[in-house]
Amino acid sequence: MARKRKEPNKTKEIAVFLAKGLIVLILALLPGVLVMLKFDPYLFLGTQPKPYLYIHNERYQIPGMARHEDYNLAVLGTSMIENFSDSYLSEKFNARALRLPINASYITEQIKVLDIVKKYKDVNTILWAIDYRTVDINFGDVYEKNVTFPDYMYDENPINDWRYIINHNNFYLALKQYQMRKTGINPFDYFFTDREVLNTWTWRGTNRSLIIQDYKDIYEGKKDLYDKINALPVEVAKKTIDKSLIEAIERYPDTEFKLFFAPKSILWFKLLDQRGVLEKKLDVLTYVVDRASNYPNVEIYNFQNVFELTENLDLYLDVTHFNKTGNYFMADAMAEKRLLTDPDSFRKDCAELISRVRSKEINRLAEESLK
Repeated sequence: MARKRKEPNKTKEIAVFLAKGLIVLILALLPGVLVMLKFDPYLFLGTQPKPYLYIHNERYQIPGMARHEDYNLAVLGTSMIENFSDSYLSEKFNARALRLPINASYITEQIKVLDIVKKYKDVNTILWAIDYRTVDINFGDVYEKNVTFPDYMYDENPINDWRYIINHNNFYLALKQYQMRKTGINPFDYFFTDREVLNTWTWRGTNRSLIIQDYKDIYEGKKDLYDKINALPVEVAKKTIDKSLIEAIERYPDTEFKLFFAPKSILWFKLLDQRGVLEKKLDVLTYVVDRASNYPNVEIYNFQNVFELTENLDLYLDVTHFNKTGNYFMADAMAEKRLLTDPDSFRKDCAELISRVRSKEINRLAEESLK
């Protein structure tokens, strides 16, 4: 009697096929993974050999720097903090300072950086540029206009790290880093060896004609003011302040927070007034002062009324961005505890700023700028 032919086990065959495929995939990826582990282009894993090489791509570069650099004073914010000098801040505050800017970020991203800083480093001082546009959001919103925020690099979930390691662009950057270390030749303009110039933009230059053209373009609608702000209801921004900034301050009572409002140009404030949102902006910032000043570990500095800066148009690249003169001024003032503000003095400053924006001199400046 013939023996019955044994039917193949389809499930087992599929499992073996998938296992073989996985082994082939692992072997294929292994060289790239080893290169990534060795050269770690954004310093995310902390395995990059010294001296470190940096890439001017803040959303990807900053979380690794926050984890692995040596510092005890951190600076948080947007492009308003990019032109600070780590060495100058270190000298002024007798500390080891590190700028951690994320251009055009909301407070959501900045707090993710803060949480990394506090988890990995014994940081006792935070300089934090607070801006209306960064809290003019629904709580939890992330800035995503023409950029991608790599949340997996900030979420402290190691399961997500494969997205960094198995990444063809990062593998390419790791190879280029290896090439630079071997030859001494920088293959890109965006590899930096000097942290002092990383993420700065002083090379672009500033002058009166640039800011006047920017003001005119926004006023005439060639550029959109609402690329810079969302103009949400004040109560929405206040809720965001409570659930983000204030909760962060409460979470780290052992940390000294130096919050500050940067010296954007008088033409920026003029634009806001012409669009009817200046008083709303100042109301939101007043709420920041009212709430944050209740905490003993918080100091607040107001540079919006430093008219020697805000009306010196040669210091500006556009209506909001000032050169390093503004950053050095703020560093000196905060180190020397000048221009501190509180709820009463800030309200007086707001009234003074509104009066100045609506003065004959500034009206004349705006009219001449539009010719």
